[in-house]
Amino acid sequence: MAEKKVIKVLIGGKVMTMSGYESEEYMQRVASYINSKIEEYEKTDAFRKASSDIKHRMLELNFADNYFKEKMHVEELEQNLKEKLDQLDNSKHECAIRGVMIDDLKNDIEKLKKEQHENEKTILKLQMELKDRDRQLEENKKAGDSKEKTVEPKAAPEEKEPKDSREAAGSINEIRDFKDHRDQKQNEKNRR
Repeated sequence: MAEKKVIKVLIGGKVMTMSGYESEEYMQRVASYINSKIEEYEKTDAFRKASSDIKHRMLELNFADNYFKEKMHVEELEQNLKEKLDQLDNSKHECAIRGVMIDDLKNDIEKLKKEQHENEKTILKLQMELKDRDRQLEENKKAGDSKEKTVEPKAAPEEKEPKDSREAAGSINEIRDFKDHRDQKQNEKNRR
């Protein structure tokens, strides 16, 4: 515990003894403040003409008034500080929520990237299958063309045509229709 100090100060032209646990400098500042208030009041005629008892009461009222005004000011500052701290807590809470939302969005982005990668692989696989089918189609078309050239027309009616060649011609026609349809779609897409 701090040691109690005793000092002599000059207040209102009189030497007084002050004691307290505060520093000597602090007690000198208190005495100086009281002297400045006395000097301030001495400038008014009413204070100079008043009895010493009234002067003391006026000073006491002034000090009490200053005390309560400062106390109200401190309470306002504390209220403002409390509001700012509440706002800060709310901001921290919002930041935490946004942090969670950002993490969720990052996870969603990763999932979408994986899906995109899988879809690109699927597209590539389907394109390769389509190329294989186009190649097979070309091979079948060439094989069908060569069969048509080697088969000599008969005098018999169409119905008596061998079943295999009708199926081959039907398959070739279907393949041509498919390829024509695909080419038409591709042309429409390119025009856009």
